[in-house]
Amino acid sequence: MQQNILRDSNVTKIYLLYEEKGLKKRVSLKLRFMDSRECYFAGSMPANFEKPKRKTPADLYVYTVDGVYNSKVSILNANVSMRDVLYEVTIPKKWDFIQLRRSTRKQVALPVSIKFNDGFELNETSFDLSLGGVSFFSRTQIPSIYKKISGVLSLQLPSDTLINFADGQMTVEAKFVREKEDIEGRFGEVLYIYKFMNVSPEDEDILRMFLIKID
Repeated sequence: MQQNILRDSNVTKIYLLYEEKGLKKRVSLKLRFMDSRECYFAGSMPANFEKPKRKTPADLYVYTVDGVYNSKVSILNANVSMRDVLYEVTIPKKWDFIQLRRSTRKQVALPVSIKFNDGFELNETSFDLSLGGVSFFSRTQIPSIYKKISGVLSLQLPSDTLINFADGQMTVEAKFVREKEDIEGRFGEVLYIYKFMNVSPEDEDILRMFLIKID
């Protein structure tokens, strides 16, 4: 049965996403118990926690080594203890699966900037994005010295993104990989490709969720 995905040994993380009083909530969960009608998950006690209303609609995301499973569920109850919250959730009836490899790139236009210690800075718009890096077109010729050292890259996600970075911005160390010139339709521009370095697991999860939502 499909709900056995939750018991799969390949599961790495489980998240519950929902809205409460206009605020977006994301809870990291661990499966505690499951029967034929409900699932019970334990989640850490968040700051300023407010118990969700009965039958609050939610998205359940299950990360595995093969990809990400997503299902629409309802929160039936949330019992608070001294250390955590026990969420009672309806059994997922249908799973959507997305295989998102680190190399999978999706075209998306987002504000991106790269700053270096001596003040040199690039401000462009992304061409495509993956878990491992970003590319962008620029009319600015990047001096060779900046292709040898890393800079601080900032990527701005849309404000309506359900789960977002602080201030909607991902800030990460990034390094030049390669460039492409003479691309049809982009006269006078160079496509620069940068890789992300030392991305935290939490930031990678947010980026993964954003990429999954892109058609």
